[in-house]
Amino acid sequence: MNKRTIIFLSAIMAFAGMGCRKTNFASLPNPAYLRVFNCLSYNITLDNKDAPQPFLTMLVNPILDAGGIPESAQITGDFLDLRDDWARPYPDAANTSVYQKEYPGTAKILAAPILNGYDLSSWAQVPSGKLRVQFYSRPLSTTDFFSLEKNQRKLLLIDTTIELKAGEVYTMHVLEEDYTSRKKGIYLRNETFVKQSFSDSLVYVNFYNLSEKGFYENTPVLVGGVDLRTRIQDTVNVFCSLNKSADGKISVGIPGFSGLPMGSLVRSLEPAVTSYQSFPLFADTTSGSAYTGLVSQVFTFLAPGFTPANIGYTPFLPEGVYLALAVGPYGNVQDDVQARVMADIRSGLIVSERSGIYNPRSFATVNTIEYINGKIFVTTIQRKFDPPIY
Repeated sequence: MNKRTIIFLSAIMAFAGMGCRKTNFASLPNPAYLRVFNCLSYNITLDNKDAPQPFLTMLVNPILDAGGIPESAQITGDFLDLRDDWARPYPDAANTSVYQKEYPGTAKILAAPILNGYDLSSWAQVPSGKLRVQFYSRPLSTTDFFSLEKNQRKLLLIDTTIELKAGEVYTMHVLEEDYTSRKKGIYLRNETFVKQSFSDSLVYVNFYNLSEKGFYENTPVLVGGVDLRTRIQDTVNVFCSLNKSADGKISVGIPGFSGLPMGSLVRSLEPAVTSYQSFPLFADTTSGSAYTGLVSQVFTFLAPGFTPANIGYTPFLPEGVYLALAVGPYGNVQDDVQARVMADIRSGLIVSERSGIYNPRSFATVNTIEYINGKIFVTTIQRKFDPPIY
């Protein structure tokens, strides 16, 4: 058996033992950790039908030829499609498409380690320091970027320089910055959850409105024939209600957890981390101490002056005053809940997995809810937990 075969078999065995992307077969000196989302939109109209489509390739420290066409890069994030409404707390191993809902997605790269008990396998190890970052619009195909014809490698959307600190965790979005100019840019947030002391009996969530400037004022009510009842004002207040269900079809409120105030949401592209709010992991005290049962969360966004107690019949509210997001197996969903993200199929923002002797067991998480141009996206970060005992 030659040396190459031995190395190959060793890698296969190690990968199989992990059951997911390998994270420790190599290392970068003093890396930072980066996760990237494509938050652009496909709102195609007669006015923009010839504009570059938001199917992207990310290049970090690109090498360009004499004509400015990229020939290689230190890091390539290819086939970057629009993000899913739920960013999982682990790489989506079921995704067999070359199209990626985020970077690193399912790419075979060096993943971040567990930091402060948090599973960061959805973040990539990248060099720290100053980095040149470019995003190109690319054809909707399965041909990798550097195998495309040169004329298909020149649709540059963003060219910028960022600086990443070693050991820090970053989330990057590609998004629209201004409704009028259609300018595109990046939003880079230095996450703090790995440095904060969070209780393992509480579920944490923070909120961002990363919509482009002028979105609320200028977006038509109907876009592509779809009623944009998901528009909200640039400043709203957030409330949370917790629910439980016996069969996944009928949900009832958990006593004492209806309309909980969770702070304000202000439209801003400044990358400051917003404060985390929390609710109990086992709000339903009848569920026991291992598994929450079927539970869900509903977040309501209301313009100043409105509360869950005084909004009345929501279809009669002025546009921009009200938006509701249901997360989890929320049975009996009413028509006035405009956005729904399943997240964990049993418990929404709570991760319920087989662990130790329990099947399943529920774990608290750290979550981010982002409102971007009428759409809501949820990111969940899970803690390390014990493997199953069979």
